[in-house]
Amino acid sequence: MALTGASAHLHEEVPGIRKESQKVGHEPDEFGLRGIVYVPIAVTLVLVLTYLIVSGTFRYVLGRGDTLAENKPFNDRAGRISSDIPKPLDVNAPAVPQPRLEGIREVDASRNGQVDPPYLRSFRATEAGNSPEIYPESLRPENFVDPTTHKRSLVEYDWVDEGKKIVQIPIDEAISILVDKKKLPVKAGATPVGVGTLGKAKLSSGGRGGPAEPKVEEPHHHDHKH
Repeated sequence: MALTGASAHLHEEVPGIRKESQKVGHEPDEFGLRGIVYVPIAVTLVLVLTYLIVSGTFRYVLGRGDTLAENKPFNDRAGRISSDIPKPLDVNAPAVPQPRLEGIREVDASRNGQVDPPYLRSFRATEAGNSPEIYPESLRPENFVDPTTHKRSLVEYDWVDEGKKIVQIPIDEAISILVDKKKLPVKAGATPVGVGTLGKAKLSSGGRGGPAEPKVEEPHHHDHKH
């Protein structure tokens, strides 16, 4: 039966022991010298090409970024944006009175009488020149610090004008005085403050409502018949 297709060439090699193997007494090791030489040459060429591409790209980018703003020190560029005291960088890059992005803070780059470049090491933020960091708990009266006077004006006693005998008192005391002196009058017939939607289910709580809403008793009117 004749073999067709690829299977016709499977047994072209003469079966048996190869003469080379019989001569040396084992299966001879064969390797291509050309492949061994070409691999390190190819790796070297790739490394050189990669170095040239990366170096050229950095030179091009740094050359295009050689602007006035890039030549300014880091603290000058960071100080341009501040929520309290912005610093003008130049006539073409004025100050921006906006909150600074988190993590961008003016730093103390001096060490042993010299100023280190920004890429040398990590720097500590300066005590002055940075916008105050405000968190949700900063809105509490006991944590609020006036950015101008740097005092806890809502919880401390202080003179506003000693000559005119005007003092600053904690906000809790001020509210108590207003209530005691009845300086916060309520309109006659005003609707009392209700609980609102406390007892109703909300999507934000997975459909589960809060505690039962207290019921307001309606006033009873008695009809007296004589």
